[in-house]
Amino acid sequence: MPSVSTEIDIAAPPNAVWAVLMNFGRYPEWNPFMVKLSGDTEVGGKLNATIHIPNSDSGMTMSPTIQKFMPNEHLHWDGRLMGVPWLFTGNHHFILHPTDTGTRFEQSEHFSGIMALVLHWIGHSLYENTQRGFELMNHALKERVEGRSLPDPALKQRVKSNVKGDDSSDA
Repeated sequence: MPSVSTEIDIAAPPNAVWAVLMNFGRYPEWNPFMVKLSGDTEVGGKLNATIHIPNSDSGMTMSPTIQKFMPNEHLHWDGRLMGVPWLFTGNHHFILHPTDTGTRFEQSEHFSGIMALVLHWIGHSLYENTQRGFELMNHALKERVEGRSLPDPALKQRVKSNVKGDDSSDA
């Protein structure tokens, strides 16, 4: 079955990465792919997710179900087209691996069902766009966790305007 998998090393411990991932309300501030996420993270809970499809002006909204929730380690959900598993299912994973320098963040999606095979067979761009979306999100997550971006654009502008000469302070 088709699948997409990405990973990125982040110079921060897993609990710092997890804190950003679980702060769904802030996704619109930093996440270019999964622009909205809300819901219950308990196993069996429902999420509401809005995805921006790379290389397009369109998006997609889905309501996946949490399958696994292990704080600071693993979040797994599955989403089904029209609630029918044999038609099209995506199993999405966020997995955090501790490393000597921080965390290796792995994001993957495994697709199954009749439509997954048909889309793969005809060469549909779903898989390439998903790969690109994961890469965009991974890099944005890295920047967010490592503190390279500020959450509020207005604050970012104030900080820029307050920087003078060699003065480098954490705002």
